[in-house]
Amino acid sequence: MLGGDPEGCIRGAIAGVAQAIGCLFGRANLDEFEDPRLMDTIRLVYDRLKETAVEKYGDTTCQTISDCNWYDIEDVKARRLDGRRNECTRFVGECAKVLGEIILEVVGEEELKILQGEF
Repeated sequence: MLGGDPEGCIRGAIAGVAQAIGCLFGRANLDEFEDPRLMDTIRLVYDRLKETAVEKYGDTTCQTISDCNWYDIEDVKARRLDGRRNECTRFVGECAKVLGEIILEVVGEEELKILQGEF
């Protein structure tokens, strides 16, 4: 789990999405300015993922989404065997889906092609 406190918010998933957005809209070197869409896009993704997590799981904590008590080593071990780990994988997939949708909303298909090096 990325981002620290196992009972904390969906920081690991958000951190990965934020890094992807940073690669897209961040500056390439110290002499450049970041794209002004950077922070608004990160906020938009965070809000949408938070909404998705609350709707599907009831809240945004890793413990709830994973259905695991991270302070109980036996529960952590059992999670690997009983299928609960799959829910985390599904949620990471949902994060990737939301990221893709928002990138298309923010930049559009034409600009995305340019950003990908397709002219």
